[in-house]
Amino acid sequence: MDRNRFTPDLELDRLSPDEAFATLGNEIRLDIIRVLWRAGATYEYDDGSDAVETVPYSELQTEIDIDDNGKFNYHLAKLSPHFVRWTDDGYRLSSAGKQIARTVIAVSGSESLEFSEELDESCPLCGAAVAITYEDQWLRVRCTECYGLFGDQAPAGTLFLTSYPAAGLTTRDSEQALATGLYRCALDITYLMYGICRECAGQISSSMTVCDVHEMKDGQSCPTCGTPFPVWADMQCGTCGFAKRLPVEMFATGLVLATELTGNPELDIDSPTVREAIQLLQHSVETDVSTEPLRVSLRIEVETTAFTLTLDDEMNIVEFGREPRTDSVVS
Repeated sequence: MDRNRFTPDLELDRLSPDEAFATLGNEIRLDIIRVLWRAGATYEYDDGSDAVETVPYSELQTEIDIDDNGKFNYHLAKLSPHFVRWTDDGYRLSSAGKQIARTVIAVSGSESLEFSEELDESCPLCGAAVAITYEDQWLRVRCTECYGLFGDQAPAGTLFLTSYPAAGLTTRDSEQALATGLYRCALDITYLMYGICRECAGQISSSMTVCDVHEMKDGQSCPTCGTPFPVWADMQCGTCGFAKRLPVEMFATGLVLATELTGNPELDIDSPTVREAIQLLQHSVETDVSTEPLRVSLRIEVETTAFTLTLDDEMNIVEFGREPRTDSVVS
């Protein structure tokens, strides 16, 4: 049996990415999705209802405001069965249709939500003022003076950077948004570290880049690799292209933070702060790199627990452990 396919003997009616873009690149079809979403015409899974909500054909056509039956049927047929499903009682969105609707909602309002403002805290690297900016669906914390945490691998001054849907900012202030952004980033990393794309559930391919002559002087980035970190990892979904390029220490600490947060029954979404996360990275992570074969071993101390993990050259977790800290001192 071919284990690379879930249903090896079944020929699926697949929709290619190009076909999906072409299908959704039409105002009438997007309007159909919008009307069905607002009407609650979705299947019961994950919708908090035991009933299958639908919209009758005539009502849907009236809402879309198209008198030409042939034209309406043509566009409706283009959406079926991938985005819209038909039942004896009417039409509803498929799971893919719901995802399209949610994506539109998540990015709505982005033009009015672009901003830049200083935060009431200082840069943990140099003590200068710190600003938070939101632009093009990206939330970024940056130092106003120093080069930041990532060297040449991110815009100058960057301390934290993550994609962030505009809708998530409408009910949160900057401090809450940052805490949420850190938590989402840690969960994204956890998905990646276990080979799962959080966007499409596709498989992740990974690789490492090691600076063999890494050296830093006066706190500046290494002149050879242009960053403060000697080992970087690239993790990317082979299906949809979702990817992250980060130092291995950030992948490891993200996994550890998610492990701590999700393992705590009294979860506090407001921690850690950006400052705490950077200080954890600076003072509570020990990294050892060995070759032939390439292995990166890390020890990360969080509160009263010490985590140890070893990664191979494809970011597979070779070893993972946790134990109480013997010194019982919180960094």
